[in-house]
Amino acid sequence: MRITARPGTARARPGTAWARLGLAILAAWGGLACGGDPGGKRVLLVGIDGATLRVARPLMEQGRLPHLSELAAQGVFGPLRSQMPLVSPRIWNSIATGKKPAKHGILNFAYQAEGEKFRRLYLSSDRTARALWNIASDAGLSVGVVNWWNTYPPEAINGVVVSDHVVPSEIQGRKLLSGAEVPPGLGPVTYPAEWRERVAEALSDGAALTGIDDPFAGAAGLPHWSEPQRLSTHYRVDQTVTRIALAVEREIAPDLLMVFLPGIDRVSHVLWGALEPESVASKAPPWTPEERQSAALALQRYYEFTDELIGRLMERYGDQDLVMVVSDHGFESGSTLENTTGIHVSSKALHGLFFARGRGIGPATGPPVRVLDVTPTLLAWLGLAVAADMDGVVAPFLNGIAVREIATYEAAPSAAPESLPSGAEQEILKQLEDLGYFEQSDGS
Repeated sequence: MRITARPGTARARPGTAWARLGLAILAAWGGLACGGDPGGKRVLLVGIDGATLRVARPLMEQGRLPHLSELAAQGVFGPLRSQMPLVSPRIWNSIATGKKPAKHGILNFAYQAEGEKFRRLYLSSDRTARALWNIASDAGLSVGVVNWWNTYPPEAINGVVVSDHVVPSEIQGRKLLSGAEVPPGLGPVTYPAEWRERVAEALSDGAALTGIDDPFAGAAGLPHWSEPQRLSTHYRVDQTVTRIALAVEREIAPDLLMVFLPGIDRVSHVLWGALEPESVASKAPPWTPEERQSAALALQRYYEFTDELIGRLMERYGDQDLVMVVSDHGFESGSTLENTTGIHVSSKALHGLFFARGRGIGPATGPPVRVLDVTPTLLAWLGLAVAADMDGVVAPFLNGIAVREIATYEAAPSAAPESLPSGAEQEILKQLEDLGYFEQSDGS
């Protein structure tokens, strides 16, 4: 039975008091202010693929993640319960829709249609549920979406979409953004199409966004099998995504900005075993004690780098605006390829993390928030109705916010964009193959 919450309440499930932990242990970082609108009108949602409190919490306690610590001290944080199987596109689309994969339609990274020789990536046109950016846009809010899973081809919204097919090719030199026009036979990778030029301008700026140098440059004492040059690519990708998001923020100052940073997941696949006891990581590729130490430090340094990127993204948001950081799963020891030491396949990696601060967010008793709860929570905070056919609920840390409910947002779905090739497909498939992702299940 569905229950419509009374004004000023949120629907919750019985459980633990995780959400209070941030205020309890990190109050020393309280009181830090951000520049921006103090009225609490805007939302920044940052997705960090594969981030876990197993790494973040000790670094916070050591004062090495000041921006996540600021969010925790001013609001709440805790584990974010994911859903099996731990396949990223399934989960990130559940985060963006509040629905399980059987409802939103994105079941894996790619699929192979009957009678076809090659895999096809899941696209935005395969999603069968309206996403947070669709709902907010239809309500008249301005929206920016940067690099979120399955946003190619980009949908027409009240704002800007820089799809997930832009950055992989730009970093690898495929240059989807070269030239003033979309190449013949290819679809636009941004919406509006003219944003290709603005994105190209943002990418031409080579200035560093943080004070943290590439932790993999010059091999950094890492074993040869870890391919440090490839790890450096992820450093460049996350910085590039952040640079684009900052350009969107400066240009349109959207009511809702959604940014996806993939680097921690990619790096953790290779280096995670360095954080585990050797007995647990016994099947990992061989490395010396010195290499293990260097790998652990490099992974921790990458968390610090990501924290600095979050700080840059937060700069124009006031302390009453809602800033939320989420990840889709954690990590565990294991290998799918010769040069990987971390995987996410069992319940050991079930929990990602969440941080939230802003107007109406405060301590609450309740279970770990679920990936399904992100969209309902953000809709309620924005003053929009939560759909009864969503599988998620409003998180219990949202206090004093009136929660309205409607039956569905699917009654009048928008037309799917035309699914022309982007030119990035083979590069993305190769990157996924290099991580061993295609061994994972399509089950719903």
